[in-house]
Amino acid sequence: MTQFNNLAYSLKLRGCSPQAAKSVVKMQRAPAKIFDAATFLISINSQKTPVSFPGRQIIFSEGERSDSIFYIERGTVKLTVTSRQGKEAIIGVFSRGDLFGESCIASDQPVRFHNAVALTEVHVVKIDRTAVVSALLAGGGTCYNFITYLLGRNTRIQADLVNNLMGSGEERLARVLFSLAQPGSFDSPAKVSQQTLAEMIGTTRQRVNVLMKRFRNLGLIEYTPGLKVHDSLRSMFGND
Repeated sequence: MTQFNNLAYSLKLRGCSPQAAKSVVKMQRAPAKIFDAATFLISINSQKTPVSFPGRQIIFSEGERSDSIFYIERGTVKLTVTSRQGKEAIIGVFSRGDLFGESCIASDQPVRFHNAVALTEVHVVKIDRTAVVSALLAGGGTCYNFITYLLGRNTRIQADLVNNLMGSGEERLARVLFSLAQPGSFDSPAKVSQQTLAEMIGTTRQRVNVLMKRFRNLGLIEYTPGLKVHDSLRSMFGND
């Protein structure tokens, strides 16, 4: 039985209908949509500014005015939310080629509902909300690809949430490592500490350390130097 079948079985045990379980598995299987950010940025010929942030610097905070979207040219960014008790939860970690801050597009979202922090030195293109809205209103293929990208990413975030609720720690870590790796069969994922990985999958840093050693012993990852992820790591959370 594959990991996807195990997930569907687990969902059914928890009261999900077969149709709902099937939909969740489809979300887990869904491939990432290809978004041509270069074309999108060219279509916005004004109101965009290159900005750099050193590692650990806050890019924006919850409650600040939401008036721009960011495209990552280099580096890694962590998005989080904080409870009233001060407990932090990670929404996701994004790297080169990703967009964040897109909630500014919604007219009913005048302030940020989350925080963005640079995990490494980050180079982004900051795009004014009005320029993005104008590009969307103009329509066309670029607009469609942009919307498809956002919908696809939101689907993957939902799938990650389901995986965090239903999957084992081993599955969750494998999925996170694979998603952070750049496209290809043998790549280095974004530089993320074991503590951040632990926060992302809801476990301890010590547990992440044990799992990383297991993955290395199985030949799924290696340090050469820096962390390298093999395509075979996908076997830990199922194959399409």
